Amino acid sequence: MADTATAPFTTRWRFLPRTLPAWLLIVLIGTLLVSQTTLFMIMARNRVSSSEIVDLYRMNERAVWLAKLMSPLSAEERKHLSGELADSTVVVSLSSLPAVGTQVAATDTLAEVEDILVARLTKFGVTDARVRLDEPNTAGTSPPADAAVQDTGEVEEDLSEVARDFLNSQRYTVSLQLKDGQWVNFVTPLTPIGPLLNPESLPTYLFVSACVVLIAFWAVSRITGPYHLLEAAVSRLGSNLNSPPLAEKGSRDYRSAAKALNQTQALLQEHVEERALLAAALAHDLRTPVTKMRLRLALLKNSKEKSALTTDIADIEETVESVISLAKLDSAGETLERIDMTSIVETVADEYEDIEIEAQEGLAGRPVCLASPIALRRAIRNVVENAISYGTRAHMTLVLEPRRVLLKVRDDGPGIDPSRMTDVFKPFVRLEHSRNRRTGGSGLGLTIARTLLRKMDGDVTLSNHSDGGLDVRISLPRAL
Repeated sequence: MADTATAPFTTRWRFLPRTLPAWLLIVLIGTLLVSQTTLFMIMARNRVSSSEIVDLYRMNERAVWLAKLMSPLSAEERKHLSGELADSTVVVSLSSLPAVGTQVAATDTLAEVEDILVARLTKFGVTDARVRLDEPNTAGTSPPADAAVQDTGEVEEDLSEVARDFLNSQRYTVSLQLKDGQWVNFVTPLTPIGPLLNPESLPTYLFVSACVVLIAFWAVSRITGPYHLLEAAVSRLGSNLNSPPLAEKGSRDYRSAAKALNQTQALLQEHVEERALLAAALAHDLRTPVTKMRLRLALLKNSKEKSALTTDIADIEETVESVISLAKLDSAGETLERIDMTSIVETVADEYEDIEIEAQEGLAGRPVCLASPIALRRAIRNVVENAISYGTRAHMTLVLEPRRVLLKVRDDGPGIDPSRMTDVFKPFVRLEHSRNRRTGGSGLGLTIARTLLRKMDGDVTLSNHSDGGLDVRISLPRAL
């Protein structure tokens, strides 16, 4: 039930990033997008608010000069003057009824503007003022004839475009009642508000945004770079305890982490060295009594008991030698060389009768790897001896890959329970509990092999072959 319940959750979040740099980039770019969007919204709102105040001011000033001009004139003079004052954006007309029919303003702002107009224009004989906001009249909104001539200049084209914008914008309709009862009506358009990003400024904005994103990528890589080094150092420390310590330089938090990791590595090295020295000392001290036992055993007559004791002493000597060899691994300082794996495999195969070398697989070419010859020969020998001991026969196959060289060693035995495959690499673990030297062993062969291979940036893995038997794979870096 638990797996079923968590399945939708896992599916829902599987596309989210799983690394620190990716999360930093998402947070940084997301923050920039939110801040830019918020800034654009604030700018747009402020532009609308500022434009509204400016349009009300322009409408108020036009009402003032119209009242000044019209109030002292007769009806005929007003009619003539209204025709002269009209243009493509401002329309002036006279009537006995107001163009704004309703007496109640649509908004509180327009009602306040009406009160202001009446207060300011009373001295010019205006007794009433009405204001209405109308939608643009899209019919017949072409620019004036003189703006459509051919071969116009850049400034004239800009002026024509502005004229079209004014014709397609909202407009205020204002009606002023003079003291003789006649209404003066005029229409004034609102200032058109252009987009925040026009075709001329959009490329610049996109270029700057791209530069910001690139700088964000660079900054995140610089910030998280030391942590990648820490991750690589921890991974390297797991396979090679004697790897070089980290340089304690850079930011303060990185220096602290590197110092803590170096201290941990030093303590682990000291602890491993102490255990190795203790094991080597105990094994070395066992040599003397074992040698005495062998000498005393040689004085006895041949019998079944003597044969059994000889076998037991041989087992003890093998275990002692294996413990000493395991203790010396960390102090081995053999350098890596370019080695032809074919020659190493043939050399080891010549030492045993129950070995079959099969054809090379993978890429064509010589399987040259980077390794220390003595350590590599011993690791292969341990694997081969394990295959012969438990599987009666070993089949060796070289596989050449683009960056690795593999050696597959398959035996004819029963294989290993998959749940126990990691146990065989533990010291003194023997899945065959016999004390016999041929089948039981010391339990250190694969442990020593893996330790040697990992010191050379290699590894050894186990799997059961489909045709039966255990398949051991030795992997080493290819010398390019």
